Amino acid sequence: MGLIPALIGLCVMLTLVAASRETRVQADSTPNYNSQVAPILQKNCLACHSSASKMGGLVMESYDTLMKGGVHGPAIIPGKTDQSRMILMLEGKVQPRMPFGADPLPAADIATLNAWVEGGARGPARGEATTALAPLAIPDIKPQVAVVSPVASVEFSPDGKLLAVGGYQEVRLIDSASGKPLATLSGHADYVRSIAFSPDGKMLAAAGGPPQRGGEIKIWDVSSVVAPGFSPASAAPSLHSGQALKGGATLLKTLLSHKDCIYSIAWSADGKLLASGSYDKMVKLWDAATGQEVKNLQDHIDAVFAVAFSPDGKHLASGSQDRSVKIWDIASGQRLYTLGDATDGLTSMAYSPSGFQIAAAGYDKTIYVWQVGDSDGRLLRSLIADEDSILALAWTPDGKMLVTSSSDGSIRFRDAATLDPIGVIAHQPDWVEALSLSPDGTRLAAGRFNGTVSLFDVKSLKEVMGPWVAFENSGLGARDTSHGARDTGYGARDPSLGVRDSGIRDSVRLENQF
Repeated sequence: MGLIPALIGLCVMLTLVAASRETRVQADSTPNYNSQVAPILQKNCLACHSSASKMGGLVMESYDTLMKGGVHGPAIIPGKTDQSRMILMLEGKVQPRMPFGADPLPAADIATLNAWVEGGARGPARGEATTALAPLAIPDIKPQVAVVSPVASVEFSPDGKLLAVGGYQEVRLIDSASGKPLATLSGHADYVRSIAFSPDGKMLAAAGGPPQRGGEIKIWDVSSVVAPGFSPASAAPSLHSGQALKGGATLLKTLLSHKDCIYSIAWSADGKLLASGSYDKMVKLWDAATGQEVKNLQDHIDAVFAVAFSPDGKHLASGSQDRSVKIWDIASGQRLYTLGDATDGLTSMAYSPSGFQIAAAGYDKTIYVWQVGDSDGRLLRSLIADEDSILALAWTPDGKMLVTSSSDGSIRFRDAATLDPIGVIAHQPDWVEALSLSPDGTRLAAGRFNGTVSLFDVKSLKEVMGPWVAFENSGLGARDTSHGARDTGYGARDPSLGVRDSGIRDSVRLENQF
């Protein structure tokens, strides 16, 4: 080999060695995903970008899901911070600035993320354990003063003798004639946002669950509570499935499947099925006898706040924050059609007793009434009915009136055929978030955010019982906002969410940010 070729070969070798050393130095100086990047994402981003919330379609629970991106495509472009949407939004160069509704990240954290992206946005090294992120634990902060649980749900039993009242982690069964508490159903994970009795009145389904963590349905045998000669003092308290609780009720089963809290539960007329609607945008059908999930109905693009079976049991209706009511075929699980006339999210919905009409209402203060059939539906009438968001809606059993409660502090009665006003119970002491009419249509139960319940005579509109505090002092904070920035705009059945702010509406806009 000549001298010149040898020198060229040596130069090439030295160049490769230098490049290799430069690469190693660069790799060593690039922030590590597991130890430096993931903790920043977990602390500041995961509340809105977990698989449960999935804001903007972006999930940050792992390196792979982060790099997959959201509805706008990749959130990270390795080596290019000026083209990485996540970096641009964290720096405020693309709006809204992230973290949404919170202080900007410290400059040091943004610098770490910038350096990671510029260095190629590398994931865990080969052989390095992958960090699976989960939202940080919510601290159990006890209130400094005694507080009372808001009333999240109310429901008369089919015979009208019992009134079930749902609150924080429990349900109270009350003698509707005297107001005397008969039983306490304890052990629920969070607010009981919706209650449904089985058609024969022997069982009760109570639904809720902790926001962002999962939905929960507990099914109780309450037959002994209404049995002749029952004495509330005859049963010993216990919280274990299959054993009697205080008041004689028995926990039969607990159903877990939704990825977020449940807002509405309904029991089919034949008693065979349960339906649930959740903040996770899903509607699920359950076998009431076995507790097995039968169908998962997916078509809503936002939280489902109301579900209802048609009286003939053929169809299910679901109302959502996505401004729509969807009609489903029970047998096949197929969506039949969508009623999309609402201009804002729907918080409450109900079939008429005949099953030929559906009424719904929500944020836009408007009542909508549709005629519904097997294959389509059409809007019959609508009316801006209140001065603020409508929280709850119910038909009277004879189908002649619609009753609504609003965050303007009113309970209103309207002619169902015309929506003309019939009467109003004004100046409620707090939001009436839950309504239920007795089966004979003579009494209206109203549950309030301040923890009180009242019974009104439907004919005279006079308060005939109450207000009484449904629950003793409990270990929850006032106006809990456990869903975070995304859900302080809805108060229909969830006292953890309020209508005085607009955070939940912002979540609609957030859905498309990434």
